[in-house]
Amino acid sequence: MTRNAKILVALGMVSGVALSIAPWAGQAAETAPTPTPAPTAHAAEPGATPAAADLATARAAAQKEVVLAQVGDLKITAEQFMQYIKRDTQLVLKSTTDEGRAEVLHEMIVDRLLQEGMQREGLLPKDHTPTQKDYVEAYQSLAKRYFPKSKEVPSEEVLYKYYQEHQESFGIPAMVRISQIQFRVPVDADEKTRAEIKAKADGALKRLKAGESFSTLASELTENPQAKVAGGDLGFLQSSKYPWLQKSVAGLQVGEVSVVLESPVGYEILLLQDKRDAMLAPYANVRDNVIGILQQEAQAKAREQYAWKLAKEVGVTVEQPELKSAVPATLP
Repeated sequence: MTRNAKILVALGMVSGVALSIAPWAGQAAETAPTPTPAPTAHAAEPGATPAAADLATARAAAQKEVVLAQVGDLKITAEQFMQYIKRDTQLVLKSTTDEGRAEVLHEMIVDRLLQEGMQREGLLPKDHTPTQKDYVEAYQSLAKRYFPKSKEVPSEEVLYKYYQEHQESFGIPAMVRISQIQFRVPVDADEKTRAEIKAKADGALKRLKAGESFSTLASELTENPQAKVAGGDLGFLQSSKYPWLQKSVAGLQVGEVSVVLESPVGYEILLLQDKRDAMLAPYANVRDNVIGILQQEAQAKAREQYAWKLAKEVGVTVEQPELKSAVPATLP
């Protein structure tokens, strides 16, 4: 995670994304719960009773709250979603598309279902609010009962097939070293604003073609703070992690500058400084790792089956239409 976090920060994909990943994200950020004084009659219409004031306050809060999903009696709100993805920059990047947001919401729903399972099994303390340690111990007990780690060793054919399909995971993947000049576009930008920012990027490209130094222009113009201090240099990146980047550098030769490109945060101009081929570990050296990965995947599948069986009893609904795929079409 540490390496991926550095890569994402270097690409400038994290800053500002957390507040612009969905139409409801900005609303959630603006209406995050904050301590408020006890409601008074002034919270409602003039002359209202305290009870009416309480009702008015509750209605105002309900209007602001954006509910993404309901798991039994528990809500998953946009604010909770935003807090959840802040834990991992991979989740932030994933949440830039509807498909990715649905996958993250899926994870959150499963977490809630597992919590329901812990409570039903009496694995969580009742004499105090559960701590992180309590949840870890409860989860381990639940897993031991219903989805223990698989001890089955797949056949050699299965192991080798997995290795062939995921070779870059076993060794050093192909890398590219790039420099970047980035122009960010606000998520709510209109066509005029986008055109103005695109014109700035086009102007920078003209200056490069006229002979100005890439590093000098990057220090002057790029809106990625991490790249700005390094003259645009982002170091070596695994381009296959980022489809737009992989496509962008595919046709470039070392030392060549790209055209103005669209990226998840706006417009980019890239300079390909270097390329390194992948250095992959032989199958025999990583066979035990493959076994461990497949055993973990088998356990994860069993965990999902447990959670979604429980969902039939608890009840799960997704409130935002674009996130409906967070729940499987058919439950176990």
